[in-house]
Amino acid sequence: MGRLDTLAPGILTVGAYAAFAPVTWNEGGTARGKDIEFLRGFARAHGLEVKVHFFEFDRIWERPGRGEIDIAAAGIAPWDARRTPGVIWSTPYHTVQRSLVVRAADEPLLRTMADFGGRTISVTRGSTADLDTSRRKPGTAKVVFFERQEDAIRDLLACRIDAFGTGDICSHHVAAQNVGLAVTDIHEMKDPEHFAFALPESSELAASLDGFIRQNAVRYPTVSPTCDWTDYQI
Repeated sequence: MGRLDTLAPGILTVGAYAAFAPVTWNEGGTARGKDIEFLRGFARAHGLEVKVHFFEFDRIWERPGRGEIDIAAAGIAPWDARRTPGVIWSTPYHTVQRSLVVRAADEPLLRTMADFGGRTISVTRGSTADLDTSRRKPGTAKVVFFERQEDAIRDLLACRIDAFGTGDICSHHVAAQNVGLAVTDIHEMKDPEHFAFALPESSELAASLDGFIRQNAVRYPTVSPTCDWTDYQI
């Protein structure tokens, strides 16, 4: 395949969020995650290298429109509220459900959002979990914000909060890594929540990326979040 025009010749500049395992995260300065490896496959098909810059999640989808990056990749749902002048969205590549991570000992008592009256739920500011929790929580439930997933999990295990809201792809990953945690309140959004990549409206990447997604999205869940693309071929 031919090389595509990008902000930096020969380089696909990706904006990611540093604390969203297994989708995107920063491991000692190295970009990891399913989104990263998926885009490395796309880049390799076009003779491009991948360079990742990390940003806060909130409004990361606006950065391609400002000419800062070629693609925003952070498990982003293209909700109407995130429509931004100068930005277009790729074909969806994964569908998620909402969920809450809780302490395993509390799971029998905290099965749905209705059980969280008087409890404290943590979310990432500007995330779908933020929107979903605000809409569904009991009036006496408190919402607090964490910018890093690992900080929320630390406080959850220390009993300083009662739940961490995130998509099921992340909640099951976190629970598998921490025996003291469990996943609850798994549910679909009223409108299905899809992940998509944000790109500049003027970018010629969109058509090629959409074609790659159509060919490979079915295998996105099996992409290892920690390998180098040379070790994993779609």
